[in-house]
Amino acid sequence: PVPRVDIVVKEDTRLAVKVLKLDTITGEVSLQSRKQRKFALYELDLKVKWEGQLFDDEGKTAEETKGTLRIEDLSEESLDDLPVELTCDDESGKKRELKEIMRKAGADVVKAKCAEFVKELKALVAAGQNGDANSKPTEAPVRKERSNNTYVTSSADAKQDTSVLDVSYDFPLNKMFVYESLLDANRMRAATAADAAIEAKVGGQVRLFNGSVEGEFVELVPGEKIVQKWRFNTWQPAHFSHVTITLTEDGGNTKLKLRQTGVPVEEKDRTEKGWRVMIFDRLKMVLGGVPP
Repeated sequence: PVPRVDIVVKEDTRLAVKVLKLDTITGEVSLQSRKQRKFALYELDLKVKWEGQLFDDEGKTAEETKGTLRIEDLSEESLDDLPVELTCDDESGKKRELKEIMRKAGADVVKAKCAEFVKELKALVAAGQNGDANSKPTEAPVRKERSNNTYVTSSADAKQDTSVLDVSYDFPLNKMFVYESLLDANRMRAATAADAAIEAKVGGQVRLFNGSVEGEFVELVPGEKIVQKWRFNTWQPAHFSHVTITLTEDGGNTKLKLRQTGVPVEEKDRTEKGWRVMIFDRLKMVLGGVPP
């Protein structure tokens, strides 16, 4: 099931209005250098889902409605006056009150969360410039959505249809910081400009790129190794590849080696590009490096 994060906008004996979850997030996050300092540039479009209920005298739900709230231009220029677009499935009768609460108080709640995200993003950029490894991974919910209805033909039992992928990558940062960044939902969200959920523990679930990538941690050795089950959600149901990431440090720089087994042959190029370009290059930029 998709994790929910119920953020209460208003709740009393008469009614309840809540923000349920982040539905989609798209756009770009990049890094600009000026006078040996780096600044995050971001242009994001995000949408959350909300719901409201009206209660009867016994406290049971008498009427309810739901909808979305969209911020279509989250950027440095618009941060002080974010444009909001609200939808409501049914605003007839008394349910219009629920919409008005969401339009006013709910919008303020979402805007405050956006401001928190921007603050964390700027702190992340500053930490990357300083090589700060003291920041701890955090978790965040993510919408799980299949990008299309076509599965890549592959079977865990058909070894001839799978391949092995090896990737080497260098980060100009210490290995503990790189390790923690790979397990940090906020950093991965900033790097990929898409939503992410990461439970940084053995058995914890992983969701990247709005749920297009999903997996589960098998082994975690702080600063040294990450082992996980991994798949695109367009692969055959229940088919996972096996990813092992090892980190070594030399003079404050980190060499990352990734080996991934069980990748469907026809997906090898796409998967390698995903790691190199969509994850490692972008993460390096966000953390303060420059991709090769």
